[in-house]
Amino acid sequence: MDDPRIASRIDGQTALPGQTPRQPREDVEVMANLRSAFSTWTVVLKDLTRFGARIEGIEGLEIDEAVNLGLPGHRPAMAFVSWNGAHGTGLEFAEPLAEAVYEDLVERHGLGRQNDPILSVRPAGGSTVS
Repeated sequence: MDDPRIASRIDGQTALPGQTPRQPREDVEVMANLRSAFSTWTVVLKDLTRFGARIEGIEGLEIDEAVNLGLPGHRPAMAFVSWNGAHGTGLEFAEPLAEAVYEDLVERHGLGRQNDPILSVRPAGGSTVS
């Protein structure tokens, strides 16, 4: 088992609810497109690692189903459904996200970030207040 993605599925590190993911997840919130072989949906990307994500807004995907997750500002990422539950759907990326892509998504869409343009207010004086 030289492929770390296969090993991670077998040893339970696909971040099923109640399990510990192999990398800390960053809370994010951004709309994304999800495509399967037959349909396209708009979902909410809720948390993210370089290896996978949790989405909300869809039900009925099959475990191991191949999907493409449209990442805002980046190329879509191929992923496989690793779990479904009351708290969303877990995806495992076929290839880890490039570090720069991951950092950009967390920087732009991470919750509680000081430099999030949605959280920043520009007062009359011109400097940004967070």
